[in-house]
Amino acid sequence: MYYKLDSKCSVPPISLYTKNCKIPKFRTFINLEFVELELSQVDNTNEQGQEVNDARSQGTDKINRDDLRSSFLTKGIDTSVVPPIVIRAKNKNDKFPLGEGFTRYAAHSLNEQNSIIFLIGDIVEGYDIEDFKDELGLGCNDHASSKKASSSDFETRLSKYIDRKKDVTRAMCFKWFDGIKNSLTDTNKTKIVDKVFDQKNASKTMESFDSKKAQNRVKLLTGIDIKHVAVLNNKTGASFETMLSNVMKYRTKYGKNPKVYGYLNFTSAADANKERNKMVNKFVKYNQTIRSIVQEANSVQLTDFEENDEIYDFLTLDGFIPQVLNKEKTIISLNQI
Repeated sequence: MYYKLDSKCSVPPISLYTKNCKIPKFRTFINLEFVELELSQVDNTNEQGQEVNDARSQGTDKINRDDLRSSFLTKGIDTSVVPPIVIRAKNKNDKFPLGEGFTRYAAHSLNEQNSIIFLIGDIVEGYDIEDFKDELGLGCNDHASSKKASSSDFETRLSKYIDRKKDVTRAMCFKWFDGIKNSLTDTNKTKIVDKVFDQKNASKTMESFDSKKAQNRVKLLTGIDIKHVAVLNNKTGASFETMLSNVMKYRTKYGKNPKVYGYLNFTSAADANKERNKMVNKFVKYNQTIRSIVQEANSVQLTDFEENDEIYDFLTLDGFIPQVLNKEKTIISLNQI
């Protein structure tokens, strides 16, 4: 089924694709046929000249591209696999928009191939190019010979789907998955829907942060230099464990703890205090564990950890970064939640 390329002008005959490759059926794409097109006739970029493989969270995979490039030169073209897909309606550049197969297109371009075989078709009336990208950009890669769409890829496309539709519900998100060929488990689908749905809802009521932005906000509000600040959130990224590691490194260098502040991810304003309380309780349990370990190791009493009649905590949470839009403006102390 492999067709060996012997020159830049070498192209597998369409008859081999007709014989070996079964044209799939799609909801959003019809009137499909194999055609030979010069690479210069196909557009894989947007108006800014940027490659627009936006079915993938990180665009075209360069490692996979280089592997394919080598495979094309040594093994040839597998005519049993659906070739890159283009839309028949030309764009304003008078080129056929590339809809799927960005990595293979890039590999052929690097090999200076003049032309290759494409699958061409029309978007079904009632659907648009974004629906097309959802179904083909994700579903066409759900086979062993291709690098499958990752959870991050599905998150990217689901986020775009929610943005362009009105009043999207979780049920609609699960139905969206049903229209795309995939091998995700129900558990994985639920995780993706929960993550994207919660993130979208949170963005309507809460300011979002990453760790660097969080540290800079603390500096702005308190005047404390960011090198003396450690942060953590309730979901991903700046985890409790990462924060603890940063505290230990700081303590080794300065002989004391940095200021520690929390912030929230994927959380709506309505759930903010509930999530903040969970984070506070994590600090309480951690400090209880540390005291127990030290007590057992040294056969001492808890009173040895008391300072001014208060039990000493190894790790302290100094507050939360304000995030609720149009409501919170200053650092949230623990007694405010």
